[in-house]
Amino acid sequence: MEIFAEAFKTEMAKAMGTSHAIMVKSHSRPANPIEVTPGVIAADKWAGLIVTRGKAAEDHWKDQTLHPSRDPIAAGIAAEKKFKDRMETALKLEARKKGLEKTNITEYGEDVDATPATAYGDGLKNKEKKIGRKIARLQPLVEALRKAIAGLPEDTDSQRESKMRAARRGMILVGQAMKGIVTAENIASEIAKLKAA
Repeated sequence: MEIFAEAFKTEMAKAMGTSHAIMVKSHSRPANPIEVTPGVIAADKWAGLIVTRGKAAEDHWKDQTLHPSRDPIAAGIAAEKKFKDRMETALKLEARKKGLEKTNITEYGEDVDATPATAYGDGLKNKEKKIGRKIARLQPLVEALRKAIAGLPEDTDSQRESKMRAARRGMILVGQAMKGIVTAENIASEIAKLKAA
């Protein structure tokens, strides 16, 4: 029995030594890098993630924009009722005014200052074809209006005042025609009225 007891003590000593070694090794490990942080991510980190992830997703955005799941123009037209409802709600709640009240001229200046001057020209360059299409529609309307206005008499104060009002009315109609609110025929009708006046 003594032999077995001695053997048992020897094996226990070995086990305790191994356990101690494991304990020492565990204490020498680096601290757990995980830190539980309840709550919402800090605002500056959140904003930074939006910018960096957005920048990294540029190519994905371009590809998705070129391959929409449905026609965005048709979808926009179909959503007219929803748009009107939301606009009426926004007007009722004065959402635009309240949004402006949350910012100030200093923040506005910071945003402008952070934007390179080339952004303006680059933006126009990127929309060169769209601008060309709009001007191709606008130019003949403005030219027809100019000719009609130029033909109006301006001998008296009353005539000059009427000419100014006609020019203003004409430009409003041109703007509406560009937006599709009125047709080119409406512009032609107004020009005919000016000529007949």
